[in-house]
Amino acid sequence: MTEYGIVFNLDACIGCRACQVACKIWNGLKAEETSFNPRGYTNPPDLSPNTWMTMVFHEGRTGNGPFWLFHKWQCMHCSEAPCAKACPVNAIEVHPEGPVVIRPDKCVGCQYCIEACPYNVPRYDPETNKVYKCTMCVDRIQNGLAPACVEACPTDALEFGPWQELVEKYRSMGYEIYGDNVNDYVGHTHYLYVTRRFKDIGKEEGKTWNEYIGLPSDPRGALLPISAGRTLGAGIAAAALAGAVLHAIYWRAKRVQEKSKH
Repeated sequence: MTEYGIVFNLDACIGCRACQVACKIWNGLKAEETSFNPRGYTNPPDLSPNTWMTMVFHEGRTGNGPFWLFHKWQCMHCSEAPCAKACPVNAIEVHPEGPVVIRPDKCVGCQYCIEACPYNVPRYDPETNKVYKCTMCVDRIQNGLAPACVEACPTDALEFGPWQELVEKYRSMGYEIYGDNVNDYVGHTHYLYVTRRFKDIGKEEGKTWNEYIGLPSDPRGALLPISAGRTLGAGIAAAALAGAVLHAIYWRAKRVQEKSKH
């Protein structure tokens, strides 16, 4: 089975939001009423159960003058998928092609996946008691099609293909890459961010370029506390069950002994 990835090229994106619209259309997501965002031009300003990706706008100045920088925000589809490990009902599937997908029919709304995600992606809907996020268009990939956002991009800022080939291609062209080998918590990500033009952005603030756009160099979530809590809970439940069984055996033995006396 081929492992796929999607490259987002910061140098080529023009912030047109065609990918954002394509995502809404393909997944049948409801439009949301938005208003002026005082923090900038990002709109909708956040992800939601009906907005699985949004274009984040950055503006600033460097020694070369003002700049615009855009980045696409959605699920990163981690190879180690901490959200899937945190889910107590196995409602999150990690597909061999790369997509990490929440099964709404299995989701119980516990929100452990939200706590485990270091990228702040999954969103809970209190109306349905379910959690939602980007699926990487797994339905399209499994039918030989590129994800909808990739198909819609007019500047080829998004590229879909075999994961390893994408990494080797952009590495050979001298691009900085985020996602090819992140850490032991997320593994590698199937969304890859690349740049040459903006590789020095954020240095004045003591940040790397990926940290500047909101991608942590060492992403960590609450998977360990969740796993520990579940393990402890399972241990307590097992101990309680064992106690109940022993009590039943003792009670039964005592009853038999009492009857034998009469």
